[in-house]
Amino acid sequence: MKVAYYPGCATHGLSKDVDIATKKVAEVLGLELVEVEDWNCCGGGFLDEKDEDAHVALNLRNLSNVEKMGLDKMVTPCSVCLGSHRLATYKYNENKDLRKRVDKRISGTSIKYENKATAEHLVWVLVRDVGLENIKKHVKRSLNGLKVGAYYGCQMLRPEQIMGFELSFKPHSLQDLISVTGATPVMFPMATACCGFPLMGSNPKGGLKLAFNVLNSAKSSGADIMIHPCSLCHLQLDTLQDKVKNEFNVGWTLPAIYITQLLGLSFGLSPEDLGLGNYAKGVLKQKGVIQ
Repeated sequence: MKVAYYPGCATHGLSKDVDIATKKVAEVLGLELVEVEDWNCCGGGFLDEKDEDAHVALNLRNLSNVEKMGLDKMVTPCSVCLGSHRLATYKYNENKDLRKRVDKRISGTSIKYENKATAEHLVWVLVRDVGLENIKKHVKRSLNGLKVGAYYGCQMLRPEQIMGFELSFKPHSLQDLISVTGATPVMFPMATACCGFPLMGSNPKGGLKLAFNVLNSAKSSGADIMIHPCSLCHLQLDTLQDKVKNEFNVGWTLPAIYITQLLGLSFGLSPEDLGLGNYAKGVLKQKGVIQ
């Protein structure tokens, strides 16, 4: 199976381990990820509020490049990038006035969007197109005994009419993928809440509070480790563990890893191959998943 791959800025930057694990898992599964040629930032979370027309045009540019590649599905591992592209195409199709303004803005440029290419989340492609049974065939290291919190966040699920893959407050895709590995999925009250990343530039204490709420909810529900589906959630929930720990004076951490890092472990790949940090390695050793 061949799909266009849009990593997004964070996945090519501070969340590089998400990119590494995703490509390794895709290779095992026979999923050919072809990086979108000359892609640009989606502007998700800021440009759509500052300049709606520019935001739509930039996202159509990426999808236009996908169409030029002869593909109709653009897969991203980042929920924010997913929401940005799907919101842009929704507005372009539903708002006639906006469409006229955007068409005028992109007139004479290389952007020739024909409404054929769509943005998809990597999780959706794994569950629906690759298939759970096919994924299960590649499991070499059962994660039996490991309790994994399934954190969806907000942008992969909402708005439901734009995302459209599963019910926004009763999702199951991540639990299904966790179960395939042999681990036990753990749902918790804050599983669909915001991680707080959007606040870190303007209200870092508020952003850390939201991160703590998510991590504490998963920890209190019995999770040994948590998975998530977003490169920006990765920055918030994984790399800021020490800040959360110090800010709220707690004696625990809860490693937050990307879904393909968990799948990669079950496929027999090493923590080093998947870019896992020391907190995650510590839990995995304690639970007997790795030596």
